[in-house]
Amino acid sequence: MTAVRHVGHFSGALTGLAIGFASAALVLVPWLLTGARLPVQNLWQYEVLPGDMPRALLPVSEYYALRIAVMLFIGGTLAGLAVRLLRRLVEVPPWSAAVGVLVVHSIAIIQSFAVVADGLRLHEPRVDQRAVLYFGGLLGGTIFAVFLTQGVFWLATRKSVSVASLGMALSAVPFSLWIVDTASMLSSPGALPPEIPAIGKWLPAVLVAVVLAWCGLHPLRRLLVWITSLAGLWITPALFTSVGNALGMRVLNGDLSAMREVATEIFPLALGLFLPPTLLALALATVLTGVNMTIRRRRPAKHSPGEHAPMPTDIPP
Repeated sequence: MTAVRHVGHFSGALTGLAIGFASAALVLVPWLLTGARLPVQNLWQYEVLPGDMPRALLPVSEYYALRIAVMLFIGGTLAGLAVRLLRRLVEVPPWSAAVGVLVVHSIAIIQSFAVVADGLRLHEPRVDQRAVLYFGGLLGGTIFAVFLTQGVFWLATRKSVSVASLGMALSAVPFSLWIVDTASMLSSPGALPPEIPAIGKWLPAVLVAVVLAWCGLHPLRRLLVWITSLAGLWITPALFTSVGNALGMRVLNGDLSAMREVATEIFPLALGLFLPPTLLALALATVLTGVNMTIRRRRPAKHSPGEHAPMPTDIPP
């Protein structure tokens, strides 16, 4: 077994802060490389060309709401995985990495929404109520995404295989969307390879299958992790598709009732679209789990009859 290097509480906390900070900041890099110009706002209170829009750390816009959520979510996921992987080498308190992620997200949210608030002239006495609703809705949704991010971080860092597997499986769809979104942002207009959108559809199935194979089915209650993970793989992209289409239709012009109606109509259609990847994940996870169980049965014991077997690194639930 790899020896864990013991470090002081202060050094461990600093390492965790650095991990959280770097993970959350890394996800923002593709957006920053595009120039980080704020998307054109429908309710902007003065005329400005797209290339003259102010810079923001987040692409605040109803058309990019899901992009923001995914960017925040993946920052927490990467930090959680980093803490988990480094656990065998050095002691890193998870709370410090969580704080590092939260610091980056707080800075990005404050800076970006301050820019939007200035452009919407929310500080003036006679403010457009539509602008207030727009600003509050996006800010509330972004803060909610931060809470979800912290939740998946703590799931990924837990020693329990079941809990960590659930966190990783639920991150598969956002991670794949981030890859597709990153390729889209860094590609020239019209130059996005046609294979990239397919990655966003099928890669989550492969990731979830690998995670479920790692999780296994022993004890049998881990079947709940399989059910929840596969349900998330099926429902999450359908939900993203329906909500993304509802928010992205300019003709709706912020009509919440019409948006809800559009999302409701698209959701069942999207469920049918994402059923095949879910079935693929189930089949692939079953095969990988069977292979893993066969290998474990054939693997000879590494200890003598008089010795105790080494303790596993991960603690079962």
